[in-house]
Parts: sequence; C-alpha cells; structure tokens
Amino acid sequence: MKNNIRIDKNSEKIIIIGANGFLGSYLMALSNKSGIKEQNITVIASDLENSHLDPNFPFYRIDITNARNTIREIHEIQPDVVILTASMTDVDQCEVNKKLAKKVNIDGPKNVINGCEKTDSKLVFMSTDFVFDGTKEGGLYKETDVPNPLSYYASTKYKAELMIQNSDLDYLICRTAVLYGWNRWKLNFVTWIIDQLKRNTQLSIVTDQINSPTYVENLAEIILKLVDKNAKGIYHTAGDCALSRYEIALETADCFNLNRDLIQPTTDLIQNALRPENASLDISKLKSIIGSEIAIFDLKHGLNRMTKIKLSSINR
Repeated sequence: MKNNIRIDKNSEKIIIIGANGFLGSYLMALSNKSGIKEQNITVIASDLENSHLDPNFPFYRIDITNARNTIREIHEIQPDVVILTASMTDVDQCEVNKKLAKKVNIDGPKNVINGCEKTDSKLVFMSTDFVFDGTKEGGLYKETDVPNPLSYYASTKYKAELMIQNSDLDYLICRTAVLYGWNRWKLNFVTWIIDQLKRNTQLSIVTDQINSPTYVENLAEIILKLVDKNAKGIYHTAGDCALSRYEIALETADCFNLNRDLIQPTTDLIQNALRPENASLDISKLKSIIGSEIAIFDLKHGLNRMTKIKLSSINR
C-alpha cells in the first residue's frame, strides 16, 4: 500500500521506516521544516499504516518482519538512505515475549539489511545504551567499548548491530538513551512523571540506574545532520548529561513547577529485565563531527524546550 505522490527519480531518496513512531514522527516533522526539499532530497514515510502521517509525504507500507514485503518495497523505491527507527523498545516486554522481540528486533533488521544490500542503500540504525552492562567505572561509554548486554532487549539490539557491521553495507549506528519529549499517543519516562505528578501520585524512582536522557527533537536533528555529513560507523547520539532516573524526575518536577516532594528515592524496584547501573554515553565523537552546528541538549535544555512548544504542533 502506498499513496499516489510521485517521487522524483532524480532526487536523493531517504526512507524513514517507523515514521509513525516517537522518533520517526519527529524526523518526519523536522524534514518538513528543515528545507530538505530544497536540497533535492525526497523523504519517504514508511510504517505499518499511515493514519498519523503528513499526507504530503510519499508513503509505503513496510512490515520489517515480512522479508518479501520489505525487500520488494525497498527495491521499488531504490533509496539512497534507509533510516530504521522501527523497533520493539519495551525492555520488560522483550523479556516476557522473546519470540516477538526476536521477530521485530533481529529478523526485522535482517530483512532491511537484505533489502539495502540489493539497492546499495546506506542504513542508519537506531540502537541503545543498554548494549553495555553498566559496570565501567564512572560510566561514559565510548563507541570503542565492548558491549555486554544484560537483557534480552539489549541482546537483540546488539545482534542487529553485529549483523549490520558484518554486512557489505555503508552504515551508521546511532546509540541513544531514555528518549523524552511530547508524544500524542504514548507516555515516555518524562511525560509519565509529569502525568503522575499532576495527579498528585506518590512516586518511588530508582537512584541506581544512570543514563544520558535524550530530547527526541534534538536527536532527530542530530540524525539528519549526520546523514547530511555522510557519517559512518558507530556514534553515541545521546543527551549531554548523565543522570539517575531519580535525578531526571526531580529536574522534571522543578521545570514544570510540580511537587518534587512526591518523588521518593529507591533502589528496590522489581523489573522483568536487568538494567545496567550506569550506561551513560560519551558523546565526544558526536561533538567532534557536529561541532557548533547543532547544540546537543542536556536535560534542562530539553525540558525547557518542552515548556515552549505545544503538543498540537507535533505528532499530527
């Protein structure tokens, strides 16, 4: 299934697979604003359905778990770049339903790789800080550090990374962490904190899980800039900070003028999947290629940005 918008065969073509998702929707919105069309670049949306997508973008239905469909559609489009954001990201559900997690997070990327190899397309793959076990003193993992995933989710993402690295593709692997920002359809950690505090709910938030929270709009901007610069290999594309979930919750409460006294620290949280204690990411390599062209947000910067934009302006 696709819409009838014609694609300029002479333009550079970028497919965003998972265009309805959290990151995918921001990539689509930013593509509409950033003057990409003026650069003779055609951005193509792809997902299981297109009910939430801007009708002005070409759309192709791609189910990455269906090898025949995925390879056929990529071959028809002949893209220069494929950005794969579609993934099963619920860490605990991946532990419970390993069959589905494998189908989406391992078999799916394998099908996309096969499609890209047939069209000689560059693959941009979104991965996670959870590929690391969190035992490095002080955290701040570099791209050269050796992954050791603790959960099934993390294992699927790392296996997908290895498949991509062992392929013949031109690729870019972007590891990110704790995406936050406004989303019309699904809560993330920050918007969940806001929602719960507005309801005056008492919260127990862990102090022993440290990550680099990443503002989703900033990440979308970074990814498009890396594509523009033809960056290759592995990059850590995360927020410019390292905070515990408890610290993230407190900063969120303060920024949105909510009651921080409702937030209590804990180290006693039972979850299906193991999490790394400190998986914060070193983004020096990212800074070296982007320089001053794009500011990489810390949490305070990202939260302040959220206070200045309306939900109605995104995730249409």
